[in-house]
Amino acid sequence: MDPAVTTQHKTWMVRGNVYNALSAIENASMQTLQNKYKLKDPLAAWKAYQSFIKAKETAVKGFETKDALKALQETSAYLQSFGYNNFSNGKNENGYENAFNCFEAVLKIDKMLQDNGMKSVFNQADDYQNQLYITALAGMNISNRAASVPYLEELKKRNFNDKNGSGATIYQGLFEYYQSTKEDTKAEEVLAEGRTKFPNDNNLLFSEINLFLQKGKLTELIDKLKKAKEIEPNNVSIYNTLGNVYDNLCQKAWEANDAAKANEYMAEAINHYNDALTKEPNNFIAVYSLGALHYNKAAQVGKEVNKLSSDYTAEGTKKYKEKVAEMGAIFDQALPYLEKAEKIDPSDKNTIIALKEIYARKGNFEKSNLYKARLEKM
Repeated sequence: MDPAVTTQHKTWMVRGNVYNALSAIENASMQTLQNKYKLKDPLAAWKAYQSFIKAKETAVKGFETKDALKALQETSAYLQSFGYNNFSNGKNENGYENAFNCFEAVLKIDKMLQDNGMKSVFNQADDYQNQLYITALAGMNISNRAASVPYLEELKKRNFNDKNGSGATIYQGLFEYYQSTKEDTKAEEVLAEGRTKFPNDNNLLFSEINLFLQKGKLTELIDKLKKAKEIEPNNVSIYNTLGNVYDNLCQKAWEANDAAKANEYMAEAINHYNDALTKEPNNFIAVYSLGALHYNKAAQVGKEVNKLSSDYTAEGTKKYKEKVAEMGAIFDQALPYLEKAEKIDPSDKNTIIALKEIYARKGNFEKSNLYKARLEKM
């Protein structure tokens, strides 16, 4: 475009009308074929919008401003159709990006129209809220996720929700954004609010579970995981996570020299890992975790063995032999799980390390050295 005429209202109006005409043709095809229709120019409506914005900015007379606004009113319908079509492409061909620009432009047009005493493009208040929602949804999927935050915050302020429970998505989107920007306090506050308002939403529940895991809030986590298990009884990861929580509590009890609690937590961990295996017999995490749990218990007994090794009294020697036997028996319990874990995933380094150590403690140095050689090649 000639720079000498770029500021002229008429030039921008002509350009906008050309793209509006192209958009109208594409829109007619979209009405027939819906999202199956592939847009020839995914940005035609957006280009019309940009042109009419320039036309409005370069208007000198009142009627010129009005003409630009009327044209934008027509463009808003095309932007909406183009937005949905682009959104259906997802990440392909900048689908989400184009959709966000189109949906956001509709909101901006609506504000301009109302600021100038003209009719809103939305027939009902719900239509406006739905527009905020689809704009935010598209924005959550683009590289500049910050663009979606004002719309998400506005929807939260309006207590947005629909029959599909879409309000939970608002809190999920804000939580993920604030986590990504390391605004931990905001992230936790918005997640807590979302969980209160939408207690049965799976995404928010699992976000809370992951957050509690990160923070080591193990005891508080148990009730939430049991709730998750009720919602998704066939989700093996929930059983494994429950097992892992009790596993961690068991380790803490061992560190505190509370054998009774450690055994109680260990029994719970074993139950949950076994529950996972009833759902998925070759689940690596459950199989390996059962082996590791017994291995770690044997290692705890090993600490007692070391303490007793310097006691040469008859009683000390007796206790030493008993503890050595106990340690060996627990390593024997760990071994089948770790051997099975190795078969499921031969490349797992932790499994190989554990097997190398067990065979060394059992005096089978030939096998231990085989695992040592494999480790050196990893």
